[in-house]
Amino acid sequence: MFTIGLIDYLNTQPFQHFLAERLEGKNVRFVRGVPTMLNQALLNGEVDLAPISAIEAARHADEVVILPGLGIASLGAVKTVLLFSWKPDPRELAGQPIALTDHSATAVALLKLLFHERYSVEAEWRTRPQNLAAMMNECQGALVIGDAALVEASQHRMLITPTGETARPYVFDLGDEWLKHTGLPFVFALWAARRAAVPELLTLDIPQILSASTADGLEAIDTLAAAYAPRLGLPVGVCSRYLLDLRYQLTDWDMEGLRTYLDAVLGQTRHPLDFLELVKVGLK
Repeated sequence: MFTIGLIDYLNTQPFQHFLAERLEGKNVRFVRGVPTMLNQALLNGEVDLAPISAIEAARHADEVVILPGLGIASLGAVKTVLLFSWKPDPRELAGQPIALTDHSATAVALLKLLFHERYSVEAEWRTRPQNLAAMMNECQGALVIGDAALVEASQHRMLITPTGETARPYVFDLGDEWLKHTGLPFVFALWAARRAAVPELLTLDIPQILSASTADGLEAIDTLAAAYAPRLGLPVGVCSRYLLDLRYQLTDWDMEGLRTYLDAVLGQTRHPLDFLELVKVGLK
């Protein structure tokens, strides 16, 4: 049975809201998890296709094939990849402990890259379960992603500092920081398949079905937002605006942003990404 990994975040709903319906009658099942879990499941052969962290797709380019044209990217603020900080300038976090989410590989690598290249400082990194209150009670900063980041930024609640005081943290959007640093979009996730699963992927017409499901989803943003907003306790308009600002159909410009990021993080050690049918699209 062909296994597709799905992420239960608001930002993946345009891909998957209509997917099960379009795949009805085919020998397909779904597995759900956070990005880091799906990264590992794909590499372990437990999942055949999944939206995985862009950095993990590049680190394992010899093991996976990328579906072209689909992904999750932003031009500027992404709203769900956020650095919360007790300091008003990230440069003031030099040498300070920063809690890193255990849900994402791409965001962690991006934050470290921004600290090195944009802020010219280094920090003490601590990977922690994604719980903003606990992370900020222990550390001077915290990287949070996904729905939790969207909710925390919207609520912007008071939290307890490591010294026992109560305050609202400063918030830095990594998509916005990347745009200021490079002038380019940032690609957070790509759809990747195990190489051994490609024949079945094509036999089942999954690339075409996923593309059609995504097109359906992008035409139904308000419906998706209305259905999902109660899960987050957020206004429907906040969820709609968030989805409308994301980029799901990737362009050459997005690919330039991806290439710039991967070159900076992996340098000469990385292999080119292979896109479906082994078509390279500018990632050399």
